[in-house]
Amino acid sequence: MSVPTMHPLAKTLPVLATLVFLTFPVAMGVANALTLLLLLAWIFSGNHRAHWHAIRANPVIMMALLLYGVILLGASYSAAPAADITLHLTKYAKLLFVAVLFSILGDRTWQRRCMVAFTAAMLFILASTWMNLWFVLPWSKTQTPGWGLSHHVFGDYITQNVMMAFFVLWSLVSAKAQKTVARRAAWLAIALLAAVSITHLSDGRSGYLLLATTLLIFVLATLRGKALWAMLIASVLGLGVTLMSSQSLMQRFERAAVEARQSETDNQSSIGHRLYNYRKTPELIMEKPLLGWGTGAYHTQICRIVEKPEWCPVFNWHPHNQYLFLGADHGMLGILAYLALMASMVWLALRDQDISSRTLLLGLAGLLAVNSLVNSPLWSSRESHFFMFMMALLAARSGLALQAEAKSPPA
Repeated sequence: MSVPTMHPLAKTLPVLATLVFLTFPVAMGVANALTLLLLLAWIFSGNHRAHWHAIRANPVIMMALLLYGVILLGASYSAAPAADITLHLTKYAKLLFVAVLFSILGDRTWQRRCMVAFTAAMLFILASTWMNLWFVLPWSKTQTPGWGLSHHVFGDYITQNVMMAFFVLWSLVSAKAQKTVARRAAWLAIALLAAVSITHLSDGRSGYLLLATTLLIFVLATLRGKALWAMLIASVLGLGVTLMSSQSLMQRFERAAVEARQSETDNQSSIGHRLYNYRKTPELIMEKPLLGWGTGAYHTQICRIVEKPEWCPVFNWHPHNQYLFLGADHGMLGILAYLALMASMVWLALRDQDISSRTLLLGLAGLLAVNSLVNSPLWSSRESHFFMFMMALLAARSGLALQAEAKSPPA
């Protein structure tokens, strides 16, 4: 019996995937070029029946495809300009790429290599963030040394904090998995440095919320009994001490409180802008609650209901809330499809007996859910790269548990 030969391009697929994980945190242009090469190689390498068999067996990937189907459906009744519809179809097309990337990463060895590549990129960002305290780094976004300033390296501080919060979780999971005290201490030190880079070396307040989310998920997913309660108390106290120890962090939260109180008269501040979006976007949803205004329609429809025409360019990019963004364009159908995607991540994670994989997928789902309350992570370029690519990797990693379950004989 002849053994089917592998197409030469198929051998390049996991290599390209690993390079994508190495580059997307630090070099979006390079990552996009590699993603295009990966997609072309995947198309021409064949074996698509086997790929589809793997895809349809994984609920996370199917829910990602369903969400893109909702976006395609919205294009059929949208009155938005063609440019806006095309922009949405393009940006959300990463939901399709999730399936492609997932179908490539069925091998545990290449899954580990992708995580190693991501770790290398994040260690470079973390080291650069701390070096920014004393040196002007040519590759860094921020160029002013000193304590009390933002020192994000690539993209913006919001995106860096999202990825760094997940990196804290990954470091804690890695520390727990180590067999030697020295290695465990090294990973714990990395987790601490990454956490402080969010709380003390970065602007913004959402990073603090995301860090708290990852710590809570780590504690709940990995600890039991007295250890669980001890770690919960320690985490709360630690976050409180961290908040009190940073004058700049205290000032940020005090400024947020002031901006919230003044939001009725000043909607141009960071908090005021968000709160105004959170008041106006539901008005759009209530006008067409089931299917929304159609793909890309938010950008023009929000301009119809803001009080002043000159506010249109300020508020029409996205509402800083992924749920509201999908609700305006796709109604409850879009919101439910998005919730189903995150629920499928939790469901798959809970079926995984490997504590590391389970914790990481739960952490990613938690980060996506919480971040979607204050940002639009599927819309923002680098954030969507992180969430979509990591979703594919972790769904493949936890998906191995489903495969083993399917193969095991019934009791």
